[in-house]
Amino acid sequence: MIITKNSEFFKDLTVLSLEQALSMPYCTYRLALKGAQVIRIEALQGDPNRYVGFRMAGEEAMNSQFLGVNAGKQSITLNLAEKRGQQLLWELIEKIPADIFCTNQLPKNYEKLGISYEILSSLKPDIIWVGLSGFGPERSEPAYDPIIQAMAGIMNETGELGRDPMLAGIPIADLEAGNQAYASIMEALYKKGKTGEGSRIDISMLQCTTALLSTKITNHEFGEPVGRNGNRHRSFAPVNTYPTKDGFVIIAVGNDRQWANLVANPEFAQLNNPDYVANRGRIKDIERLDQALREIIGTMKMEELIKMCKNSGIPVAKVATVNDIMADPSLRKNMVRAKDSRSGYEITLPLDPVIKFSEEKIISFPPRLGEHNEEILTKYLDYSVETIKELKNKIIG
Repeated sequence: MIITKNSEFFKDLTVLSLEQALSMPYCTYRLALKGAQVIRIEALQGDPNRYVGFRMAGEEAMNSQFLGVNAGKQSITLNLAEKRGQQLLWELIEKIPADIFCTNQLPKNYEKLGISYEILSSLKPDIIWVGLSGFGPERSEPAYDPIIQAMAGIMNETGELGRDPMLAGIPIADLEAGNQAYASIMEALYKKGKTGEGSRIDISMLQCTTALLSTKITNHEFGEPVGRNGNRHRSFAPVNTYPTKDGFVIIAVGNDRQWANLVANPEFAQLNNPDYVANRGRIKDIERLDQALREIIGTMKMEELIKMCKNSGIPVAKVATVNDIMADPSLRKNMVRAKDSRSGYEITLPLDPVIKFSEEKIISFPPRLGEHNEEILTKYLDYSVETIKELKNKIIG
């Protein structure tokens, strides 16, 4: 749970999530940031992402790839291949009771694992059920972020003209699917508040990612060129990255007035060319224009250039590294911290995209595998210590 007034809104909301990897955990992490109780359900061996990346303090199954999007949650382990494991899940759905059930299992496994919408809504008719998969409920092919980026056209649009397609620098398909699952849950909660009815939500990573091609699809319809274009913009010029003496910047001239402001500076006066007054002229001669800009900017220090551009009303930015982001006081003050009470290990976590903090930003540390088995089974199902012992190894690990 997060400790700030921002968490009060969802404090009575309980989410059960059979999740792994990144897409669904990112969605439920956002819910946890808003104060929801998120109980993640894992197979006995745990989420594979627990074992990827830097290992926290040398501890097994607590690696960096897992930690980033699983703070603020609880963890239970369940063997849903066994009927007793499914029955235990069903008991939790009814007795907690769960407001939302999430999964990013393959659709073909919904019935087999006892987690289909039909089964769970028969136990709790107003449940909000969310299934996130690569291609929606009609297809059960496994899908990772790189595969979806390729299929959704993102790779073909990313990279330098004439060079190989490239992945985006972040797992954009995973994250966008998680964002759309979160947004769909907000719609379902509104509907439930109005009608009392639950919802079935099916999220396709492919559809979510393809939806990001909004302007590309429209341009294609009008016969305009699409495809890789490096850091340039096809409709505005100049837009590109340029090396200064001490690092890269990106400049984005979005209209003719901004261009006039740029060339009014003595450093760029040589580019005050009648052919460049209008955007179409700059686009037509972009190769020579970009080369001239590179030569001028390459003689300048970054701070000098940025100050000049900002004073002239020209959009400019340093190409920041992750280290730069972590050191930026305007961003760092809104980041989330989590400290492990067992090891003393402390981590910085991604902030919610729209959250506004007014006080301390602390969230519970990402859970160890099955850390909350006894707590959850005792609190909600009133299981005895003896019953829990009987379930260990085969059912709850």
